[in-house]
Amino acid sequence: MLLKDHSANTLSSFENEVVKFPEVMECFQMTGTFDFILRIATADMDAYHVFYRKLATLPNITTVQSFFVLSETKSDTAYPL
Repeated sequence: MLLKDHSANTLSSFENEVVKFPEVMECFQMTGTFDFILRIATADMDAYHVFYRKLATLPNITTVQSFFVLSETKSDTAYPL
């Protein structure tokens, strides 16, 4: 996700609003091409479409790019210490 403006207020406002969506499981502020990556979960593509429309109501979003997982080879949730 790319935002139009990168002021502290805009970034904070986006974070405060996006975490209210129950579909959002994780929200990461990034360096590089996109400002944020969201990991979301929806029941199906119709539910994703509903989420996408809700997301589009947030101010200052200029670009949303979606990627869908086709398969999972490995998924660890703990880090070895």
